[in-house]
Amino acid sequence: MKNIKLTKTKFVWALLGSIAFVACSYDYGLPQDKNDDKSNASEDITVPANMKFVHPGLLHSKEDFDRMKTNVANNVDPWLAGYNKMISNSHSSATYVMKGPVATLIRGGGSKEEPLSDNYSTAMNDAHAAYLTAIRWKITGDVAYANKSIQILNAWAATCTRISGDSNKALGAGIYGYQFANAAEIMRDYSGWNAADLAKFKKWMLDVFYPVNYDFLQTHYNTCSSHYWANWDLCNLASIMSIAVLNDDVAKYTYVINYLMKGAGNGQLIKAINYVHPKGANDDIDLGQIQEAGRDQGHALMVVGLLGTIAQMAETQGLDVYGYKDNLILKGAEYEAKFNYARLAVPFNKYTNCDNITHTAAADDAARGQIRPAWERIYNYYTVKKGIKARYVKMAKDLTYPEGGSGEYDPNSGGYDDLGFGTLLYSR
Repeated sequence: MKNIKLTKTKFVWALLGSIAFVACSYDYGLPQDKNDDKSNASEDITVPANMKFVHPGLLHSKEDFDRMKTNVANNVDPWLAGYNKMISNSHSSATYVMKGPVATLIRGGGSKEEPLSDNYSTAMNDAHAAYLTAIRWKITGDVAYANKSIQILNAWAATCTRISGDSNKALGAGIYGYQFANAAEIMRDYSGWNAADLAKFKKWMLDVFYPVNYDFLQTHYNTCSSHYWANWDLCNLASIMSIAVLNDDVAKYTYVINYLMKGAGNGQLIKAINYVHPKGANDDIDLGQIQEAGRDQGHALMVVGLLGTIAQMAETQGLDVYGYKDNLILKGAEYEAKFNYARLAVPFNKYTNCDNITHTAAADDAARGQIRPAWERIYNYYTVKKGIKARYVKMAKDLTYPEGGSGEYDPNSGGYDDLGFGTLLYSR
């Protein structure tokens, strides 16, 4: 499938249905307590009604796996360095011991909605293990890794019947939804995965994860549309996108792409990155202000990872989310990399959400400079493939070479928000 090309119109944005021009910066819109469309329809990405999905078709394609396998077999760096990094992580082992499954997956426990305690660490560990062993099978051909991956996937589909908690259950459904689905998408062509078990897993994703994802995005639990930060929308969009590809569901896939263009919440791309500052004297490109940049850097960096995840999964299906609004995602990543890893000041446009929470500067908090394994994917697409220089993103990816993941940089939930290991997976 050919990429859908986007018209790139400099200095243009739609605000409350009108078009305005500035010479220096782009204001992609103040948050509104309604589903207002600030996008330029001529630049929007559309999904063909007769779209046929390619498989594997989420974070990695057949071409990607062929490249990894060939280069690892020939001891070529950076793939070999990345592979050695991955296999040093216990989640990639064929002897990995599952932490779950659980009948009720709880994130937001100890609350009035769910008095039982959180147990989501079971899912975050097991989803990563299913994913890494699937990749190791693709590269080595050793069925011990394939069997470990489907053991995990089958066990969860057979046992887990619901996701519970306070509003945080939406984070559980979003993050672990996209991660479990990515593992299954890799394993779908394994002859040792019984067709009935694969069908059961696909239905499990539809029955347990998708309803929570969709309900959150549609209702935001009866709050105003910008109440929830961008990462909440984005992880649920990533989950629905992944479930859609796994199930060859064009309608669900179209829903995600339409939301990225025109959605009510902060998952709309021009809300997730809501202001573009002109590049300074030492910058390579303009800088995109992340919606969570004034909140704290841990969550702002999480947004960068989720944006890259969504764009990569769209790219595999031939849709150019990476290029939207003149490479908006790269501008957001460069902004965060400059502030967090170059440790340089960044400009900030005052931000106020619908709850009248106001930010006036990028948050210089304890999470500034936190390592998140999200940079190789962005660097390799924009700089290696497209030839766009982005010095701060390169600095971020160099700090983690070879890139790891799966709890290596943070043993808590933040260390599992992204699937990581990008040196192996995304180097070109």
